[in-house]
Amino acid sequence: MADSWGLCKDCKWWQIEPGASVENLTLGLCIDEKLQTFLLRVSGNSGCNRFMKGKPAHAKGSSGQPPTAEPQR
Repeated sequence: MADSWGLCKDCKWWQIEPGASVENLTLGLCIDEKLQTFLLRVSGNSGCNRFMKGKPAHAKGSSGQPPTAEPQR
């Protein structure tokens, strides 16, 4: 299980605002297919076992309360 766990800031399922920096405290939306319905707003320092290494997607509204952006992947 530890092999599949990772931080959101290094995950392709993390979506942040256009122009936002990839930082521990940057807030964004988890766009993992199985988690999209929950509108999970997570920081770069958050993490889980659905991790997939990659660069975050970008869309306006990804850090809203609640997030309003559509998944870009």
